[in-house]
Amino acid sequence: MCFTGVVCSIQCTGKQTSQKNFPKNRWYQSDVVELKYTPTSIPQQTSIKLKMSYVHGFQFAKIPLELYITSPTHQIENWSFTLELFDDKHNEKGDCIGDYCDIEYTITSDYTFSQNGVHTIQVLNTFQHAYLPNVFSLEVTVE
Repeated sequence: MCFTGVVCSIQCTGKQTSQKNFPKNRWYQSDVVELKYTPTSIPQQTSIKLKMSYVHGFQFAKIPLELYITSPTHQIENWSFTLELFDDKHNEKGDCIGDYCDIEYTITSDYTFSQNGVHTIQVLNTFQHAYLPNVFSLEVTVE
């Protein structure tokens, strides 16, 4: 019964999600968060969002990231973006309870899928060190 509800949710809303949890709360550069997405109609305009769970009081104000979208014909689009965790007054932008915070970010609100078939969406951490500490998980959503 629960499985049917999930399938209906994906079919009715067109929303698809992929989540990756990071052992020892370390997001290594080699840990690519990937979602296989098949548009329901062409052309299809969508939003691509991410949600990151992290430790309150994160030591870095900005996180450099990259988004890659590979089409069924292997055309690759990519762009860099920065996830900002604090506002100008150094207040957390994320929703925090105790030591746990979640932040949601819209990477693009108007991406158009123009080909039928499976597209691969990847988010990469381009932080200047081997890993980004104090990250519990990252979720990528297309809707």
